[in-house]
Amino acid sequence: MRSPDGWEGWNAGEYHEIVPYEKIVSSMYFSDSKGNKVDAAELGIEHEAVEGAYDVTIFEDLGNGQTKLTFIGNDTMQNAIESGQLEGWKEILDKVAAVVEELAQAK
Repeated sequence: MRSPDGWEGWNAGEYHEIVPYEKIVSSMYFSDSKGNKVDAAELGIEHEAVEGAYDVTIFEDLGNGQTKLTFIGNDTMQNAIESGQLEGWKEILDKVAAVVEELAQAK
């Protein structure tokens, strides 16, 4: 991810449960560019990670080719906004949408 002022940071994660077309349970952590785990303090980031806290992404088929995505994170909305997580998730979802669109056009 890249902040508006040009700072670049990386995250990596682990998938703990995948139920196709229904749910993904995962966790994320700060990493270097190769995916190696890095302590947030080393990056100058004040971060209170909760060990064992997972993010849950739920997919709901709405019909007519539409899917509702619900993301349940392990942080408050205010902290997500202030820390840039919300913007980071927007970037991730924009990239996923581009891949899905490309796959749909390839059919």
